[in-house]
Amino acid sequence: MPEAGTIFEERYKIILPLGQGGFGATYLAEDLQSNQKVVMKMPHISQLGDPAIYERFRREVAIGKLLNHSDVPVALAISEGNPPYLVLKYVEGVSLANVLVEKGKIAVPEAVRMVANLLDALHYCHERGVYHRDVKPENLVLAPDGHLKILDFGIALMEGSPRVTWRGFSGLMGTPEYMAPEQIKGERGAAKSDVYAVGCLLYNLLSGSPPYTGDNPLTVMYQHMTKTPEPLIGKVADLHPGIWAAIRRALRRRKEERYETAEQMANDLRFPENADLKWIDEPDPPMAAILPTQKNNMLIYGGAVLFAVLLAIIVLLLRR
Repeated sequence: MPEAGTIFEERYKIILPLGQGGFGATYLAEDLQSNQKVVMKMPHISQLGDPAIYERFRREVAIGKLLNHSDVPVALAISEGNPPYLVLKYVEGVSLANVLVEKGKIAVPEAVRMVANLLDALHYCHERGVYHRDVKPENLVLAPDGHLKILDFGIALMEGSPRVTWRGFSGLMGTPEYMAPEQIKGERGAAKSDVYAVGCLLYNLLSGSPPYTGDNPLTVMYQHMTKTPEPLIGKVADLHPGIWAAIRRALRRRKEERYETAEQMANDLRFPENADLKWIDEPDPPMAAILPTQKNNMLIYGGAVLFAVLLAIIVLLLRR
């Protein structure tokens, strides 16, 4: 790990570490040319030999060139040095994950306002063919203006771009507590996957925990595929039924039944009296009931076994 005061390429001076993740580490730094604060992202040493790391950095820079939104801090530059690193715009504020640790939960009006604004920013990204695919409290910063700023487009998808894989494949999959069922099944994920993650996020903000939790990723993923979230009506004070209907629609297992756009969900949150209350009681069958059950049973069972094995491997890697 670089120490405070280390200067890279006679330009970026490390101030202090910001955090560590499964992929790498981030640091607060100073751009000595502009005298502004920036964030530097560096991969773990174990991943330096993976050529897809640099491709991932390149994608973040390409995404940064597409986006120009106040709630979407973007990548500014990429270095091919040793180690390679990414330079990102710095945002003042507090990690939403830390806010939740301190407060436990957020009052309904504040949570709804924050999430509606977040959906506006995601809709902006989606309209430009960029899908985040890992919306969670750790990737959101609550800024002084009260808006949530979206960080870390490291596993984001650009429309039409090739799939990027690397040895640290668990980072590709997202975060179990916020993963849409189609991502769990191995699909790439897109706009409706982000909507699902936002549904999980709002549930967390209002109740103090995500809709599905467990001792390991496999347990959590299984719940996404089979369980119904515990109702928040009666559990969260002053929760409008329209807000709960919006959450339930965002959390539909079949992506075809979710909101078509993030903007639609934002509108229902802002005007819950217009939300369709049918989603509160609409049955949401387990994914197994959605799959074909006659001709392709052997294929389905084989795929299920392979899926279980892969998830077990992921659990072992995470524990390691």
